[in-house]
Amino acid sequence: MKLIIVGCGRVGSELAHAVCKDGHDVFVIDRDPHAFERLNSEFTGLTILGDARNERVLHRAGIESADGFAALTPNDMMNFVVARAARTMFNVPNVVARVYDPCHYEAFTDAGLQTVISSSWAANRIEQLLTHPGMTELASLGHRDMILVEVRIPPQRAGENIGVLAHEGIAQPVALVRSGQALFVEPNTILEEGDLVAMLVAASESEHLEDLITKGEL
Repeated sequence: MKLIIVGCGRVGSELAHAVCKDGHDVFVIDRDPHAFERLNSEFTGLTILGDARNERVLHRAGIESADGFAALTPNDMMNFVVARAARTMFNVPNVVARVYDPCHYEAFTDAGLQTVISSSWAANRIEQLLTHPGMTELASLGHRDMILVEVRIPPQRAGENIGVLAHEGIAQPVALVRSGQALFVEPNTILEEGDLVAMLVAASESEHLEDLITKGEL
């Protein structure tokens, strides 16, 4: 895929390295020439010096044929403007924008933009590590109506059918990782101690997930 990343800060540069390693064609845009110093010799993409709000800069990155676009500058307004332009003016099929201030989240979603809120994600992750050490949030769906989490099966649930974790409309196991191998959940899957189970959970019930795993009740 051809991917354009606007902003070569810590997140932008790490993303650029990751997608390059996966074999994608990557173009990184930044107004600061020193920002590109974060890209090491393993980066095989192209860098473009300029302001992404300028259409000529976007054309230099070949936005007309881009498959994905990420706006990752430290300025929410900048991210909003360039992400919306990528989506509405250039019809890039997959656009993601970083949001620093959660107060701006609604404006981004109202514009139909996929967003990542750095501060909220970090706070949520730290909360999980402190209060639910056996649970890792993998993704959220919709307006965080549902979350995909990974939970570690404790000894007391070993030997039980995975169906005991399913509660209609509240929680649903979808896959598990056993001995490093990811498997689809089958109706007759028997849990083993240490299994990592990926579950879709209603966000409103996530704080009770520990009770579901340890006691089988929400």
